[in-house]
Amino acid sequence: MGGLPVNLLLAIPVLAMGGGAYDGLTLYNTIQGTQTDRTVLVDNTGTIVHQWNCVDTVASTPYLFPGGELLRPCRVSGTPAMNGAAWGGRIQRLDIDGGVLWEYIFSDENNQQHHDVCTMPNGNVLLVAWERKTQVEGLAAGRQNLQGDIWPTQIVEVEPTGTSGGEIVWEWHIWDHLVQDVNPALPNHGVVSEHPGRMDINKGNINPNSNGDWIHVNALDYHPELDQIVFSSNSLDEIYIIDHGITTEEAAGPAGDFLYRWGNPANYERPGDHVLWNVHGVNWIDPGTPGAEDLILFNNGNDDNSSDLIQFTPPLRADGTYDITAGQPYEPLPGDYTFFYESSDFHGDHLCGVYKLPNGNTIATDGPNREIRELDANGQVVWQFITPQRVMRANKYPLDILDPPCTGDLNGDGTVGVDDLLAVIAAWGSPYTVDDLLLVIQSWGECS
Repeated sequence: MGGLPVNLLLAIPVLAMGGGAYDGLTLYNTIQGTQTDRTVLVDNTGTIVHQWNCVDTVASTPYLFPGGELLRPCRVSGTPAMNGAAWGGRIQRLDIDGGVLWEYIFSDENNQQHHDVCTMPNGNVLLVAWERKTQVEGLAAGRQNLQGDIWPTQIVEVEPTGTSGGEIVWEWHIWDHLVQDVNPALPNHGVVSEHPGRMDINKGNINPNSNGDWIHVNALDYHPELDQIVFSSNSLDEIYIIDHGITTEEAAGPAGDFLYRWGNPANYERPGDHVLWNVHGVNWIDPGTPGAEDLILFNNGNDDNSSDLIQFTPPLRADGTYDITAGQPYEPLPGDYTFFYESSDFHGDHLCGVYKLPNGNTIATDGPNREIRELDANGQVVWQFITPQRVMRANKYPLDILDPPCTGDLNGDGTVGVDDLLAVIAAWGSPYTVDDLLLVIQSWGECS
């Protein structure tokens, strides 16, 4: 794990008023060009401190956990039946040495994982995928002028089983949440503007470069306290939030309609500005981080000049629903943001992503131009990093992320203390035992 040569990597520290760069380790996948079988971790000098080399081609964004375990999507062998942009199909959890701890395949004739995955506190994994609907099925649902398959979005939750399997324990399908106003004799007929929680099946083009790809979701994130999922759609210029705190059966009905959507009110025929264009990488800002509970995203833009980084507070009600005025779009209004950054020298027309860092800085990735840029709270560039290959989304992690995790840290807060001891006592015998009590006591000093 010692520092490796920079190998054509370039890290450019930039002095700026208002604060310095977050001193962490930056993780990314090399998704295009050479060495697309590796995930790389670099420090602020550009030195590679660790990398995971595997036999599979990586796909999209990796995620790192204490102790050096890695979760990442990668491509299945050969060319899948549903061959679209950023297809993956194989989900892997790796140890620090690259050994496969768990692997799951979600790729067959009618289903194909693509783009993103998201781990959950219970160890399950959310993944986004296409599901195949034939031309006949699409026309029967009200889609006009359909020339072939249509691939709507599905989100599934997988519970790992063993080292190479999993059970789908929850699922959501956008095909269950459609509206159309072209034919009263077909299902889901209604006034589109009266159903902001549903997707108009005639909005958005079928991506000609990705066969039947329609929604083109490129990122998803999970909020444990709200028990909600957010995802971003490249082709429809919107982000969406759905409820995870319902059963699969409930998710197929009205309870599974969108709780919130934002970026392009024309999609549900409400007045308002088209704000997002080719949006990527939406996620909630983590608890304990400045701006926690806000959403942040990379707005790629509709021109060749610039992209936007947008952070905003969604109109969340106390009951977990989102405020909307009758006949109006979901807020915020354009410009009502808690953080906004735009620069003529930072523009990606595809790929890309953004995250908030623990010190309040913002880290963004211009994937096509291979640049990772860190900004302080005032929008000043404090660190830049150029990679030799294109990347999708990079994020920074604490310097000690590769250290072995605290064995007695039962509540996962990174320390061992009274809270862990109380957790053992409160749940004695179910699930904790005397061995867990000993773990807490033994690791108290080293992890406190």
